[in-house]
Amino acid sequence: MGNRISLWVGPVIVGVYAAVMVLTIAVWDPEAAVPGLRYQQIVAGLGDAGVDVVGSVIGLIVWGSVGLVLALVLSILGLAARVERVPVIMGHLLVIAGGAPAYFLGSFSLGIDVADTFAVSGGVHVPTGATLYAVSGVALLVLAVVGIRRAANRQPALV
Repeated sequence: MGNRISLWVGPVIVGVYAAVMVLTIAVWDPEAAVPGLRYQQIVAGLGDAGVDVVGSVIGLIVWGSVGLVLALVLSILGLAARVERVPVIMGHLLVIAGGAPAYFLGSFSLGIDVADTFAVSGGVHVPTGATLYAVSGVALLVLAVVGIRRAANRQPALV
């Protein structure tokens, strides 16, 4: 039972990561970049500037869903005993590590639109961006450590 539950932890973490990524890019960062306006005013200003905010948000949701689908497929393969538990978990970690470039690329377009429309600086304006990068970094570090340990355990002694 514990192994079955552990196979669902990855998709839950990936889902939370994706939700925080979308909210950071679409809501929290624009609000922090333009502190004098309410979110509805920011969206209206972007719309007046010709930015398809709804399309951008839908694109972000789709972008975040890709990682979630990958994590779910891995878990299903693990539950169906097609893939062992450790490779499934490593796959989950790889998806989480891949969240950093996904966040960077996903935030670029809307971030530039906000900066151009409201004459504010670009970049990340909320701490959740750094948190997403840190979570991805930890996942990458764990992947590296596990990979090195697994490789070392398979190598014959040099003596």
